[in-house]
Amino acid sequence: MARQIDYYKVLGVNRAAGRDEIRDAYRRLAKERHPDRPGGSQEEFARLQEAHAVLSDPNQRRQHDEALDLAHAEDQLSGLEGLDWDKLEDEVSQKRRQRDESGPGFGERLKERFQNARDERQERQERRDSRDAGGRNGRNGNASSRYSRPEAKWYEPHEFEPEPLTPQTAGKSFVVAFLGFLVAGQLGLWAGGYGTPGFLSWMTGIQPFMFILYTAVGIAAAFYAYRLAGYAGLGLVFIAAIIISQSAPSAGGGPVLQGFLQASILGLIFLLVLIYLGNRRNASARR
Repeated sequence: MARQIDYYKVLGVNRAAGRDEIRDAYRRLAKERHPDRPGGSQEEFARLQEAHAVLSDPNQRRQHDEALDLAHAEDQLSGLEGLDWDKLEDEVSQKRRQRDESGPGFGERLKERFQNARDERQERQERRDSRDAGGRNGRNGNASSRYSRPEAKWYEPHEFEPEPLTPQTAGKSFVVAFLGFLVAGQLGLWAGGYGTPGFLSWMTGIQPFMFILYTAVGIAAAFYAYRLAGYAGLGLVFIAAIIISQSAPSAGGGPVLQGFLQASILGLIFLLVLIYLGNRRNASARR
């Protein structure tokens, strides 16, 4: 297999290594073999870059694996005479072209999408860590941190960096919003005198203020979901509000929760207005 470079051996990983393991191995070896470091080598560093570029790309990695398999088979059968290697290579190339033309399968596309989402989350976390470190340096008097961007405040939702939509972020956004609306709706039923326990009879006096509570819960759920999953999270908050508001009439508490859905949506609108005004302010500052 002398004619085929094994990039897995270059990085010191096995063929089953994931993208994270490949990236970590590349970063570790690149620091050791950088030409500017003692004992470093320009040739070895270039070979590391080439190996990382090939193994990080799904298509190039698949072609590299096929080339390794072909080279290994050639080594195993090198003692046989009369074997037409050119024909064998042509057959492998033809199968590769057929697979490339048909495109990746559903499993590959799904795996790549979740991998990309995970990589994007990791990059966002690295940026946050770098920004937090810059903020700490600024408090300690480091002048170079004056260009670091501080953590966005609650009144700066346009500065949030939501995570990409994944089953985890979607589940958290929906569950938190649903539980928050469920608690607010139950409080509204008790305040309206619907099934109120005796020791909570005093809650009937806060019925005129329940619209404010519903709006506040809607704002809180919207902020949490948007920070976690962006606009997709807001959509899940809206769905949770609809479910709670529609379940009340079937349970007999519909009239008591009148205005619940409108107040919850008002919370979503409040957040969207803040995002819009913040983006307008940033656009005006750049002009």
